[in-house]
Amino acid sequence: MANQMKKTLLVTLDFPPNLGGVAAYYYNVCKNLPADKIVVLAPEQEGAHDFDLKQHFPIVRKNLIKHLPNQTASNLAGLSKISATFKWLSIIKHIKQVATSHKIDLIAVGQILPLGTLALLCQKRRHIPYVVFTHGLDVTLPQNFKRKKLLLQKIIDNAQAIIANSYFTKDELTKLGANPQKVTVVYPCPNLIQEQPSEWKLEELIHDLNLKDKKIILSVGRLIARKGYDMIIRALPQVIKQIPQAVYLIIGSGPSQKILEDLVNQNGLRDQVKFLGAVPQHDLSAYYYLCHVLAMPNRQLENGDVEGFGTVFLEANLFGKPVIGGRSGGAPEAIINGKTGLLVSPTSVDEITAALIKILSDPAYGERLGMQGLERVVNEFDWPTQTEKIKEILK
Repeated sequence: MANQMKKTLLVTLDFPPNLGGVAAYYYNVCKNLPADKIVVLAPEQEGAHDFDLKQHFPIVRKNLIKHLPNQTASNLAGLSKISATFKWLSIIKHIKQVATSHKIDLIAVGQILPLGTLALLCQKRRHIPYVVFTHGLDVTLPQNFKRKKLLLQKIIDNAQAIIANSYFTKDELTKLGANPQKVTVVYPCPNLIQEQPSEWKLEELIHDLNLKDKKIILSVGRLIARKGYDMIIRALPQVIKQIPQAVYLIIGSGPSQKILEDLVNQNGLRDQVKFLGAVPQHDLSAYYYLCHVLAMPNRQLENGDVEGFGTVFLEANLFGKPVIGGRSGGAPEAIINGKTGLLVSPTSVDEITAALIKILSDPAYGERLGMQGLERVVNEFDWPTQTEKIKEILK
């Protein structure tokens, strides 16, 4: 199969050493493709040189792709007006040079906007076919703008194939007119290695964070509205009445932190909620190991911002931990309700409260959910298995 694959150029704005789920997604895909069949074009960034030297596949770094023109009205007035823009021409010329030097047969773009526009132009001008990766909010957010929605549809229509991170994302694509036969779901997989944290690390965290004999609720992710941290904070007063030893650890940073801190203060929860900021990847396993439940009651916002899948649920399951997620976006695909965790209405404090109390007050139930989650992740969510689907698409 591998020798039948087209030589592919992945163009992406997100790639390690940049952190984040999307960057990790592309890196793991590339690691599991034949090294002689994949080339990556990504922006320059700090630490990139040392990172690239360690990889078995070629990576080309150019800042040019970070400075794409805005998606303006001229983008939709016809391809001739778009390609008349100097920046577009410069980028297309550079893509052509990379494609020629590496004998590229196919372009894969990591962001449907703006990079999908680039792929569309390369197809029209250079006759190079393209495939598009999609992740959920990159499909839902542009639909708030008529011009972007039209451009989105044009990119979808002309793509050779589309890769979606969930069936939720696939459904959103088909609503925009995508042929379902062209859309393949390739699930994200955990980015952590399942390993036992060292005893000294666990003891250090328990001591430093005062976690002895506590019931630990954990959230991991960027501090943004759709993740639902605010709803857990609102549920905590009732949870603590039933389970006084409950504490809430929040790992991550982001624009919502001040709002969340104010909410904690308003509810008198400064002793129960701890904002830990960004945690190094190699330390995350210790927090998963210590927690009793991973909770993220994600919700879709009015502007279309949505959780396309929810890899964090799989990571917690990988450590045998039960999870709680919102009945929204792709989370119902990451969580089997009543088997690997619980799905709740993301806007219901009562449902979130009940789910937390149910798991924290019944250790045997929580352990059963967590172990069933572990079995599912091990059997279904590994990168070699998911990447086999991409190999078929790139043939």
